[in-house]
Amino acid sequence: MTIKGRDLWMAAHCYSGLTILVFLAFAALSGSILVYLRPLDAALNADLFRQPAATEAPPVSVLVDQFRARHPELTVRSFPLTVAADARIPVNVAPVDQAVETDQVFLDRATGRLVASRSDTPALNRRGMARLLHEAHYTLMLGDYGRWFMGALALTWLVSNFVGVYLTFPARGAFWKQWKRTWRFSFSSPTPRLMMDLHRSLGLWLIVPLTLLALTSVCMNFFSEAYVPLVDRLVPERELMLPTTEGQGPLTFATAVDEARSVAGSINGQWLPASVLYDASADRIGVTLTDNGVLSYNDLGPIYFYFDAGSGRLAEMIDPYHGNDNLAMFRWLYPVHSGHIAGWPTELLVVVSGLVVFGMCITGIYLWWKKRPGRVMRRKPRNGTGR
Repeated sequence: MTIKGRDLWMAAHCYSGLTILVFLAFAALSGSILVYLRPLDAALNADLFRQPAATEAPPVSVLVDQFRARHPELTVRSFPLTVAADARIPVNVAPVDQAVETDQVFLDRATGRLVASRSDTPALNRRGMARLLHEAHYTLMLGDYGRWFMGALALTWLVSNFVGVYLTFPARGAFWKQWKRTWRFSFSSPTPRLMMDLHRSLGLWLIVPLTLLALTSVCMNFFSEAYVPLVDRLVPERELMLPTTEGQGPLTFATAVDEARSVAGSINGQWLPASVLYDASADRIGVTLTDNGVLSYNDLGPIYFYFDAGSGRLAEMIDPYHGNDNLAMFRWLYPVHSGHIAGWPTELLVVVSGLVVFGMCITGIYLWWKKRPGRVMRRKPRNGTGR
């Protein structure tokens, strides 16, 4: 039997969906949870992140400088600058002795004293659960092979979305009068009808966010293989001139924050130091800046200043807001995919979209199973034509 026209697209939509269904359902459900990855991690590990409110809360950078001097066996990698009085300071570290399995420590907010530590590697326990969920969502814990597989899955999902929209178009009759019915559903309908209406209407109502989720997933999973070369060809990188700085080194974390605050005054907008990073291999201290001093990925994410720790001079500026369109093309992916681009409204939209995709996987498998007897009957030879 030859499948033609609309039936061909229906078969393509059906069987591509069945092929990716299990993995898509997992990615959708885990993605909805990952929107709130940091609060989830903090809730699971409240004994690490929380403490009684400190009566005095010195600047975080000063406390981390003191910790750094007391613990030369640990190399500080990054830490936030805005930490509440009733929270500990989370500091990402790299042990000098590679045998030590610690990559995050927690400091008392008032004294900077080392209170707790953990290994932030993926694990089936509350310490590593958030990281495990993130890695499983991105690569299925299979490294590059898993990343490529999830990218192929996202590409299949992206194409299937558009095929699904095409299949909602009426085959005949008055187009608008019939098509607008596919945007509606009623919980009073019989179950088979309700499942069909939910599958079609939810896909139509959320086609824009679902398409963006699928597209950004393809771009991130094939980032270095396809997206970076494409963007570099279409939007060549434009190197920005660095603001002039006197540079008074050597820098500590605290003085690097002061330098970043000074340099930020020379660029448009209000930018406040949000976190500190340290690149030990290049001996550079980085400071991220956001509009409110809290590290986030709203809009296009933070601006980065990197200072040479020895001389104190500004060595590099990573700024997607003031003319570097090439960088902006890279920076939009994660905020859109995670929902952080415009704060809680887009975060909620991504959560709802993920739950809807999970629901569409359920309705899709139901519809396929419900229609299976009819497909089996059509494949059987008719009387007298059995050969």
